[in-house]
Amino acid sequence: MKKEKVFEITHHSILETAKELFLTNGYKNTSTRDIAKAVNITQPALYYHFSNKEVLFIEINKQIGSQLKQEIEQIQNASDSLENQLINCTNALLNVYHRDIFSFIHQSAAEMEQENKQKLFYILNDYYLKPLQAIFETSQTPLNTKVSSKKAAQFYLMSLSLLFSTVHQLSTEKERSEQIAELMDMVLHGVIA
Repeated sequence: MKKEKVFEITHHSILETAKELFLTNGYKNTSTRDIAKAVNITQPALYYHFSNKEVLFIEINKQIGSQLKQEIEQIQNASDSLENQLINCTNALLNVYHRDIFSFIHQSAAEMEQENKQKLFYILNDYYLKPLQAIFETSQTPLNTKVSSKKAAQFYLMSLSLLFSTVHQLSTEKERSEQIAELMDMVLHGVIA
């Protein structure tokens, strides 16, 4: 096999393996040694592809964010109610993340150098918050005059932490759908009768 092809296959394998380990174990509890061992390469070989754990983590978040941004934009372009759009966004996020995305990124950033923290927060803003903000901006359902589309997107994303703690433990798709619908109702209509 050609050297370039081997490089490409190894690079892809590192990204996919690291993504699964980071999403399952968290940033802090995943070492480059764990990743290299799972890919069946040495740590120096891993560092040949990615200079350090932070760079690898940022690249994985760019990939995940890019994929989810496209999904959110497709959801936005579908002519559907705001509630259904948010339910679809929630399902897209839950299909990727095993834990609350907001906390996941903030806790991971706490371990990083300042420059890489900034990169991670740009990813959160550009790939998640801005596309979600666009959903609120283009919705036929008007927002409360005191709530900007940016604040609505932030509130929605932070509200998902209620789901992440329980939804992956649910046994049926029906239970998951019911919990998502209940949360979206609370996000959009509040908790007061």
